[in-house]
Amino acid sequence: MDFEQLLAMLRNPGEDGIPDTIYDDLSASYTEGTSTANAAATTANNRVAELELALLQAKADNWDLTQMLPVAESQEPGNNDSNDSDDNSDNVGDDDDFFEDKD
Repeated sequence: MDFEQLLAMLRNPGEDGIPDTIYDDLSASYTEGTSTANAAATTANNRVAELELALLQAKADNWDLTQMLPVAESQEPGNNDSNDSDDNSDNVGDDDDFFEDKD
């Protein structure tokens, strides 16, 4: 019998009364239920740990892949030159360009 059925027997003993082994049966049922719950919790915790490890590995692999992508010259660290053709704001060239624009 399960724990709830045994409790119902205690609450409503019926004509035969409470069985002599009711407390042992309650204890065994409770122990079985908690051990099953503990095993399920342990399994779930192990699965969470496995998934966290897989996520960390995927993040590391993703980082490695992003580092393998080619970098455009204008995006390299330390290169602040902007060669965008759409940028029309204050393009300063060399001296020859300056004098050509003045004519």
